[in-house]
Amino acid sequence: MSLAVLALALVLLWVLAPPALTPVTEPPVRRARRTPSGPLEMAQLVEQLSTVIASGAGIRQAWAALARSLPHGELRDLARAAASGADPRRAAGPRLQRSEMLASLGAALTVSARTGAPTATMLQSLAEALRALHDAAQARRSAFAGPRSTARILLVLPLAGLGLGMLLGGDPLRLMLASPAGNLLGATGIVLTVLGWWWMHRLIRQADPPQDRGVDPSVVLELIAGALESGLPLARAVGAVAESLTPGTDATVLARLATALGAGVSAARTLETLPPAWAVLGRSAVLAESTGADLGRVLRSAARDARRGRARDAEVLAAHLAVRLVLPTGLTLLPAFVALGIIPTVMSLLGGTLSLTSSGM
Repeated sequence: MSLAVLALALVLLWVLAPPALTPVTEPPVRRARRTPSGPLEMAQLVEQLSTVIASGAGIRQAWAALARSLPHGELRDLARAAASGADPRRAAGPRLQRSEMLASLGAALTVSARTGAPTATMLQSLAEALRALHDAAQARRSAFAGPRSTARILLVLPLAGLGLGMLLGGDPLRLMLASPAGNLLGATGIVLTVLGWWWMHRLIRQADPPQDRGVDPSVVLELIAGALESGLPLARAVGAVAESLTPGTDATVLARLATALGAGVSAARTLETLPPAWAVLGRSAVLAESTGADLGRVLRSAARDARRGRARDAEVLAAHLAVRLVLPTGLTLLPAFVALGIIPTVMSLLGGTLSLTSSGM
């Protein structure tokens, strides 16, 4: 029984332990010298690039100056490649290439080059947006940390019932392996545990789906606003931003919008064809078209509101998730706890008591 208890303890440690860090393939000495390049470091890079360009330097001169000042790491390698004229999105390392922040930087530089929008202003707005997006992502992770931890703990409940039975002096594991009734209880408990795991995993995925790695829609609004402030009409500004994005759904939607606006379709008509993610762009255009308001300022305000709402939305979704997790707990994990722990323990204890009684008689 001691071996079974030890095995159970190892399983509990494996389930409750935090996820392991992704292993780094670089040698230890090289890893110690390289500076990490997280979201805040990327936002700082964008802001520094904006500051150097605002002082009168060209884009390649600014990249070269950053390369001389940055510590050894991915961002320094990126700055060196960009100083030689390479596209930052293609010159970055594998990890940075998967970053939505690098995609946003590449799009901002492309829009500035194609529209004549002030690069320093565009990059300064982008740096502020990247910091706000990082804060929103941190708030989202914090909001969902509680429900995720609760789900992990609840999944241990059936195994905890099995261990509790062993600690009480029963032998539920042997009963489940040696008798038909025990086999049935064990199979039922395992099926209910797997079903509970699948159910909880599905609820968590629905409430907190994987985030898209493309340019955030709020950043796209900032880029359109920057293009508008350079003097372009809305159709050309939207078209320039669409061309700067990586080919995909968002780029296609914006390209169609630019074509419709360029053909003379009113903003109110285009609003009817936009997907929900881009409805704020259509509403802002309708407001500016009907009132003569500065569309660039309206878009920047809408972008800031969208980023501020991320944390509040995450808190609401996390609260709803915590309530919804009660259902799989009550319908699958608690019955699995009874099937794997309570009933086999009682049967094994009663079996031992009956055998002692019969031998005494």
